[in-house]
Amino acid sequence: MAKVKLLAVADVHSPRYLEEFVKDLGQHERPDAFLFAGDMINRGNAEEYKNVLDTIEKILGTSFPVIGCFGNEEYSEVRKDIVSIVGDRMILLDEKSYVLESNGLTVGIVGTQGSLDKATSWQRRNIPSVKGVFERRAKRAASLLKKMKDKVDHRILLMHYSPCLETCEGEETKAFSWMGSRKFYSVVVEHQPDLVIHGHVHNSTRHEVTIGASFIRNVSFPAVGSITELNVWDTKKTRRIEYESC
Repeated sequence: MAKVKLLAVADVHSPRYLEEFVKDLGQHERPDAFLFAGDMINRGNAEEYKNVLDTIEKILGTSFPVIGCFGNEEYSEVRKDIVSIVGDRMILLDEKSYVLESNGLTVGIVGTQGSLDKATSWQRRNIPSVKGVFERRAKRAASLLKKMKDKVDHRILLMHYSPCLETCEGEETKAFSWMGSRKFYSVVVEHQPDLVIHGHVHNSTRHEVTIGASFIRNVSFPAVGSITELNVWDTKKTRRIEYESC
C-alpha cells in the first residue's frame, strides 16, 4: 500500500513559538514532505525563516521538500526578502502549484494565502482594491485545482486562512469574518480537493472536518499544540484515499 507521510504546521510566529516548535520536532521522524500553512515568522521578521529551516534541517535532515504558502504576517513588503533568504531550501507557493512525487504517488499542491470575508482595517488601508484581490485568489485557486484534476493522484489545497466556519469553532463568533472566506468554501465544494490544510485560527477547538470528499485540517501550532502528521494512503484496489491525523 502506497503512503505519503506529511508533516504540517502554521503560526509558529518565530521566534514566538520557536522553542516549543523545536521541542516538538524531536517527536517526529523524517516525512516525505513538510508543509507550512503561513505565519511561520512574526510581524514580517523575514530573517526568522533561517531559524525555522535550520531547526528542521538539524533535527530531521534535508532529504525531503519543505513547501509553504504565505500568511498575513509574511507581510507583502518582505516577501521578496523571504524568497531570497530561503533560496532553494524550500518551495514557496504564492498562487502557484507544485507536484510532489513520492512513493509511487503524485500529489498536486496548490498554495495560496487565501481570502477573508471581511478585510482587516490594515488591509483596507494598505492593499488597493483588497476585495478584488480576495476574489482573484479564490478564482486562481479554483483554476489551479481544476487543471490538476485527473493529472495527479491526489490534490491538496495549502492555504493560510480557513475555508470554512467549522474549524473556526472556539473563536469569538464576531471574529469569523476575519478567519476565512465563503469564496474558498465554494472553491472546496466545487472542486473537492482531497485535503485542505490551513492555519490562522489560533483558538480553534475543532481542528478537522469533512466537506463532501474534502478533508479540512487546521494545523495552527497554537491551536493544535504540536506539528500535525497526516498520512496519505492509497489502497490501489479502490483508489480510496484516507487521511490519518496522528
